[in-house]
Amino acid sequence: MEHDSVGSIDNHCIRTNISIMVNKVIIKKIIGISTFFLMFLVTLGFMVGLLATFIDSTSLYYLEQLNYLVIKGYYSELFTSIFITNSFVDFIFNFISLYVIYLIFGSRAGKHEYGIFILAGILGNLLTVIFYSPFTLSSGASGGIFGLLSYYTFYDFLKKDNLGVYGLVFLVSVFGVSDLIFPNVNVVAHIGGILGGIMYAVVYYLIRSGRTIK
Repeated sequence: MEHDSVGSIDNHCIRTNISIMVNKVIIKKIIGISTFFLMFLVTLGFMVGLLATFIDSTSLYYLEQLNYLVIKGYYSELFTSIFITNSFVDFIFNFISLYVIYLIFGSRAGKHEYGIFILAGILGNLLTVIFYSPFTLSSGASGGIFGLLSYYTFYDFLKKDNLGVYGLVFLVSVFGVSDLIFPNVNVVAHIGGILGGIMYAVVYYLIRSGRTIK
């Protein structure tokens, strides 16, 4: 009986080790593919938003973007509000959009996707502070998503002198659907995201061109 007990413990340890190894491989794969990791962060942000809503709904004012608080110095909201939201519609729309971006572009920008996403999201949030009232509460990753779309579309144009048709069609479609169908959409943040993606594409193209010439 003791021998059988040891054997079952060993088998359990083996299964546990295999499970840990598989999980590590999955996590590395998610982190290695930037778009997937952004999808994970968007999901995590939605979970945080829901938790905050149930525990203390007023805490959302400090996690999402309340223009008044940003003006008063809570600049961290320009970043946190990119990911944190308690809206299921925003979350699922952004999650699916990121996956479609991966299907079209395959994370070709690599780790640059993080920079594009954050720059576009923050620029959209800054424009929100400028053009909307101080008591506007906003959140969501759509600014970053539009940044990724405009980056891929215009970088392909700069590099190949050929406007990315699929990216452009998806960009226009997402902009039209989100801004015309869904209520209370932050159009300014979307425009800011598009501008952020274009800016990143131009700067990155000029830097790479300079390196190539040298």
